[in-house]
Amino acid sequence: MDNRSPEDVLAGILRIAVGGVEKIVPTLPIRATREWQTALGTGPGRFTPKDINDWTSTDATNFSSLSFDTILDIVVGYDRTGALGGREWLEEHADPAQLFIAAGQMAEVAFPFAEDTRLLLVALVVQSVVGSSLPSSTSGPSPIGGSTRSRLKRASTRAS
Repeated sequence: MDNRSPEDVLAGILRIAVGGVEKIVPTLPIRATREWQTALGTGPGRFTPKDINDWTSTDATNFSSLSFDTILDIVVGYDRTGALGGREWLEEHADPAQLFIAAGQMAEVAFPFAEDTRLLLVALVVQSVVGSSLPSSTSGPSPIGGSTRSRLKRASTRAS
């Protein structure tokens, strides 16, 4: 649910607090929103997860670092005017929670019909970091309930 004031909605702005400063970011018009949404889902996965029970501290650190980079990409990609100061400024001044809140505010505007934009945002970050988890070939086992090929049987002939 959009928590902006009616005045901010009318003005088409987001008030985003980062690095101890409130910054005003213009919302994106429809065409730019479509482009931003498309860019969110186009990044290939940059992290290959193992079973989470086998993660090392290095795996967790790599996942976390890539998640920060992805959130930065999301925020900087939305901020076409550079109102937030750009990627470098954000890396120096904003903390991860502030960036996640900013990305959430942006997602609320870009996905107005989503019931849970935080969950949507998390899913987009994970998809960007990990990539698709769907198998890339059809040579694996068939899904439950899927049909299986039956073996060919020799036609029997009756002896006369």
